[in-house]
Amino acid sequence: MRYRLVQLCLLSALFLQGCTQITQVVPERFITPDNPFCRGLYQHNDWLDAVVTTESRWGLPLHIALAELNMPIGTEASEYISPDSSDWEEYRLATENWNGQYSDIETALDFLGWHAQMAAQRNNLTMDQAGQLYIASRIGHGGLHRMENDSDLRLVRESVKVDQRAQQYRSDLKYCPRIRERAGSFFRLPF
Repeated sequence: MRYRLVQLCLLSALFLQGCTQITQVVPERFITPDNPFCRGLYQHNDWLDAVVTTESRWGLPLHIALAELNMPIGTEASEYISPDSSDWEEYRLATENWNGQYSDIETALDFLGWHAQMAAQRNNLTMDQAGQLYIASRIGHGGLHRMENDSDLRLVRESVKVDQRAQQYRSDLKYCPRIRERAGSFFRLPF
């Protein structure tokens, strides 16, 4: 009986020691980050999947796409995306996304990626010019080319905020362990 008690105590001690070192055993991608931005992406897999798909399909960096949306993760995209009607129709024709609604986060992000790529080609922008890409998505490619945004100070101020958000999100992403690898993964925990 005493022998069993000693075994049980040793087994309990080993178990408790293992529990204290659990972070060394659990892969880094399953550890909940302290950064609210990362936590938001981890909790809303649809956002994460959509933004990573947009990045890989169109080349629009994750932090810039999310900065353009400027919404807490998980809210309705229709409040924040209001594309120029001719650009929206051109997107639907180019991508054959006939049923796409910009209130759907996947479609909204896909539109932003497509629009950024078109803005880069037509207006000589780069994918890291968050503010200019934002203006182009609001007033259309032609409007940006004609510089219609000069008269709209509110739009110019908002584009500066988008630039600042993009820089902040880029900084925040450094604290999101393996965020791109997590997207689309079947085996992911809800944190």
